[in-house]
Parts: sequence; structure tokens; C-alpha cells
Amino acid sequence: MNKLDEKLQQLYQQSKTEQPMPEQLRQQLLQLKPEQRKTNWKSLWPAVQGLAASVALIWLAQQIWWQPAYYQIVLQSDVNYHQVQLHSLAKNETSPQQTAYQQRYQQYQQARHQLEQSKSLVGQLSFSGQHWQVEVCDQLLVKIDQQLALELQKDLPWHAGQWVELKTGQQGQILAIISGKAALQCNS
Repeated sequence: MNKLDEKLQQLYQQSKTEQPMPEQLRQQLLQLKPEQRKTNWKSLWPAVQGLAASVALIWLAQQIWWQPAYYQIVLQSDVNYHQVQLHSLAKNETSPQQTAYQQRYQQYQQARHQLEQSKSLVGQLSFSGQHWQVEVCDQLLVKIDQQLALELQKDLPWHAGQWVELKTGQQGQILAIISGKAALQCNS
């Protein structure tokens, strides 16, 4: 505090001791304080009830209409490749419904386990009009449907011709697609 602030503080304390608040006014102010608190809670109660009802309706709607998706790999044949895989997300209509929190936690645990056991493939990205594709020499062509591609591109957008590294899980599912550092040398 500077000297001016100190002086003002002293003058305030001196004025306060010389002219105290009348006792009747002090009592009236003390009585008003608890009543205001009660009034505020009573006036907020309908809003709290409305909020609770809204949250319950949103949760119920989510449980009824939201269906979880599962990862799907379909093997296809092509004369130019040893193997062609189509990766996609499909609706799981037969699984029991879980809360969003339980499902996210389960997905987190699965992703963590899969990442620990992941494998890598290097290939070149292209877009065929319907699917993104990663060509790993003439040995493998990995096709990725639009919905899964959107999920995988959340952090980094892709472009055709880009060299990428596919991180795959134990069953072959794509966990992540990372920008590749160098082009793959294919044996012809």
C-alpha cells in the first residue's frame, strides 16, 4: 500500500469508530440476509427441476436413437492384387445398449490394447471416388470407406499421392494413419 491508501484507511477506521451504525439498523440488516437466501433458492427451484427434466430427456433420447458402430473388414478379390481389404464402420443393431461413458471407456481400453500390439504398413494414398485406398506395392490394397476415413482424419487431413504408414491392430483393423516419411521400395 502506498501512503495515500494508508491515510485513507486510517481516516475510514477513525470515521467508523466516531460514527457507529445504529443498533436498530444493524439488526434489520442482519434479519434481511437469511430471508434473501431462502427467496433465491425458492425462485431457482423451478429452473433446477426444468434442467433435471431436460437432462433426463436427452439421456433417454440418446439411449433410444443412438446405435453404436462396430469395425468391419471385408476381403475382396482383384486380379492386380494378392489381397484387397475394405475397412468400414457398420451399425451394430444386435448388441445390448450401453451408456455413452461405458462405451467410450471400453473403446479406450480396446484401442490402448490394440495400439500395444499394432503393426505397421507403408503405402501410397489415393482416392477412387468411393473409397480412400492405400496401395502397398502389388501385395495389398486397403480400401477405407468414407465414414471410417472421416474418423481417421480428425487430426490430420489426407491428400492423394501421400505416402502413409498404417497402424493396424491384431485382427488387421486400422488404428491410425500417419504421414509416411519415405516412399516404399517395391520389388517388381
